[in-house]
Amino acid sequence: MKKCELCDSLAQMHCESDQAILCSACDAYVHSANFLAAKHSRTLLCHVCQSHTPWIGTGPVLGATLSVCNSCINNSSCTDGKGSENDQIANNDDEIIANMMKTMMVVKTAMKTMKKIK
Repeated sequence: MKKCELCDSLAQMHCESDQAILCSACDAYVHSANFLAAKHSRTLLCHVCQSHTPWIGTGPVLGATLSVCNSCINNSSCTDGKGSENDQIANNDDEIIANMMKTMMVVKTAMKTMKKIK
């Protein structure tokens, strides 16, 4: 697992401008230093595999967020409850719900893993 470059806690985000991976506490400390640092764009790391996620944020303090990368979502063993491809109606709402269900399953697995690590 990747460690924060300042305090050795579990890393949760990557700041491209600083070329650093940080935990949320150190990120808040560094990026609340001044208005220029607050403008740095940061990418959340996946809570499962710690790779980059599509989620990007700016500001002095990023709120507590759980993020999962697309690869972990796609590799989830979750079944989304839909029928066969022949009898399902493909629309955006169904896809959004299915992705949310997959994400929830990945998060549950990650939470179990984190409990075992402690």
